[in-house]
Amino acid sequence: DETINVKKNINDNLQQQAQALYKSCFVDFDPYDGIMPSDWIIGTVDDLAKEIVCGKTPSTKISEYYGSEIPFITIPDMHGKIYVMTTERYLSMYGANSQPKKTLPKNSICVSCIGTAGLVSLVASESQTNQQINSIIPKDDYSPYYIYLLMRTLSEVINKLGQGGSTIVNLNKAQFGKIQVMIPTVASMRKFDKTVSPLFSVILENQKENIYLSSLRDTLLPRLMSGELDVSDIQL
Repeated sequence: DETINVKKNINDNLQQQAQALYKSCFVDFDPYDGIMPSDWIIGTVDDLAKEIVCGKTPSTKISEYYGSEIPFITIPDMHGKIYVMTTERYLSMYGANSQPKKTLPKNSICVSCIGTAGLVSLVASESQTNQQINSIIPKDDYSPYYIYLLMRTLSEVINKLGQGGSTIVNLNKAQFGKIQVMIPTVASMRKFDKTVSPLFSVILENQKENIYLSSLRDTLLPRLMSGELDVSDIQL
C-alpha cells in the first residue's frame, strides 16, 4: 500500500507540473512576452476535435454485449484518475462492434457532462463510454495533453453551464462543442506536447504498476491471512 500511495503522490506532482507548464504557456504567455500570439485564435471545443463522441450504453438485455475486452467508462471510473485504465464494466468485442462510432482511441479526452459534470480523464486504450460523458478525439497534430489540461481548467465552467438553473447538471453534446476555447498554432501545441509527454508517459506507467501491485496484494493477502501461503521460512 505504501508503494501504491507513493506512486499516486508522484502522479499528482507530475500532473501539477504539467498544469503549471500549461498555465505558463497558455494563460500567462511567458514564452511570448506575456501576450497571446496573433496567430492563435479563439474558437470552440468543436474546433479542437476531429470528433466529439457522446457515449451510449449498449442494451443490457443482450448479455453477449458485455464481457472483458473493451473498457466501458462511466463517471465513477473517472474519479481521481488521470488515465482511465480499468472500469467497473467491460464490453465484449461483439458489444463494442454493435456501436462502432462510439469507440474512442487512446488519448481521447473524456469529460463528464451529466450529474457530476467537469471530471476530465484521458483514455489509456481503446474504450467506449456511457451517455453521461462527452469525449474529444483530437484533430490530427493537435496535442491531447493541451486539450486535457485545457478541459481541466474549464471544469467549473462546464459544471455551471450544465446546471442552467436546475440542480441536475446536463450539458449536451451540442452545448459542450460550443464552449469557447483558445486554439494555439499546431507548432505551439507540438512544442508543448514534446515538453509534457514524458510526464504523462511516467504517469501512465505508474498507474499500470499500481494496478499490478493492487492485484498482487488482493491475490496474496487472503492466502497469507488464511495460512494457505506459508512465509515462515523466508529470511529477511
